[in-house]
Amino acid sequence: MMRLLLTIVIAAFFANVAVAQTQSSIDPASAYHQNGTTFTSPNESGWVLLKAEELETVFERRDKDSVSNASVRTIKTGSFRTDNERLARFEALKKEDLSKLIRDSIHFNYVRFKRLSCLQYDGIFKPQAPTMPKFEYFNLRGYLCPLPTDPDSAVQMEFSIYSNKRGLTGDLFSLTDEFFQKVEFPKPAVKN
Repeated sequence: MMRLLLTIVIAAFFANVAVAQTQSSIDPASAYHQNGTTFTSPNESGWVLLKAEELETVFERRDKDSVSNASVRTIKTGSFRTDNERLARFEALKKEDLSKLIRDSIHFNYVRFKRLSCLQYDGIFKPQAPTMPKFEYFNLRGYLCPLPTDPDSAVQMEFSIYSNKRGLTGDLFSLTDEFFQKVEFPKPAVKN
């Protein structure tokens, strides 16, 4: 029995080491670039770089009360003749993406953000047990904006948190605003 317990403890230790090695600690407000879009990591200590690929960058922070993610992702959406067509399609894409979750509250707004017509969304969901069993809520806030240099693509900027609090606290709301406001989109190519 003691041998089994020792084996489990050692396996857990090495699993934690492996996870720690795949996550890179980052400095707050570090600059990143993706497909011409420039953005910064959240401006607080304790965040790690969870994923950095050509089309997606994900930051994460874990503590005893929550698991937070901030991400920027480039997605293919197809071309649209008008902003209204594009925004309606963006909303349909997000509704489909979020349809698997147990919804408490969701809002979609068509807004101007950084001179672009974007979909702004926020929601509160109940996590499904296997995902994050110790938390009562999954809070989400984000933007989906056209990529100015590629009419068939969009940039999704998203901030989410698993916690036992319904909605974002004032401090987290400020952090998400700062994360979104520091995003810089590429300038569209000048047509001759």
